[in-house]
Amino acid sequence: MPPEIVLVGHVARDLQPDGTYRLGGTVTYAALLAERHALRVGICTSAPAAVVTELQALIPTASIHAVPAATATIFENRYGPSGRVQYLRARAIPLTAAHLPAEWCAVPITLLGPIADEIAPDLAMALQGPVRAATPQGWLRVWDAAGRVSPTRWGSAASIVPTLTDLILSTEDLAIAAGGGDGASQVAGWAAQIPRVVLTDGARGATLWHQRGRTPTLAFPVTEVDPTGAGDTFACAYLIALRQMGDPLAAMRYAHAAASFVVQSPGTSGIPTPEMIAARLTEWRT
Repeated sequence: MPPEIVLVGHVARDLQPDGTYRLGGTVTYAALLAERHALRVGICTSAPAAVVTELQALIPTASIHAVPAATATIFENRYGPSGRVQYLRARAIPLTAAHLPAEWCAVPITLLGPIADEIAPDLAMALQGPVRAATPQGWLRVWDAAGRVSPTRWGSAASIVPTLTDLILSTEDLAIAAGGGDGASQVAGWAAQIPRVVLTDGARGATLWHQRGRTPTLAFPVTEVDPTGAGDTFACAYLIALRQMGDPLAAMRYAHAAASFVVQSPGTSGIPTPEMIAARLTEWRT
């Protein structure tokens, strides 16, 4: 049977200060959450065989379609007095429509989660399912010859946004995409083209832009340990709930509850089950 949710993008190998690596990237966090919701998961990525094996061990039930590559996409974060400096140490093969299995083009949920500008517009144009979403962070990155990552405007937005039903991005992403211009006008422009735009703002919550206007929602109040992967988990939880409930605002609440677990634990260890999310939602209401 075809997947119920397809996640597209590079799996990352995040270089740690001690020289070890940790699997990351939007597809990794989203796939773990989807698997814990007992969904049939498809992952379209590019990586060496050893990394694919590692990903399969982490998410045993996933169907992984991987374009062979000599190296995985590798990021390194260095911290100094001026804050974080990110480096792209290696990059796997870019993904095009030709890399997406034909039977995966019309699945119920598709999430494009680029991390290093690796998803071509023609792949987005090939999607036909009812929920077609993207988190654009990877389209907002550029790097120099030394691999140092810098923000850049989203050059392919005009081709990709109209193909989507949902666009999910952070306030930091928006500031980059707007290029110093009016972020609200940018979001309003996207919201006029597609059914929904979700703008997240960490612990301050998120705003749903839809055809009736915009609605702010509150994040679940927890003590943050590590925010890595929270946005990816939020996006996937929102899409799963949207597909199951048909109510975007209920999906937003569900996504906030899911993300609240992730920030409380390092790495992928905080990915919650549906039962955990339901319990937190009940706690939230009481």
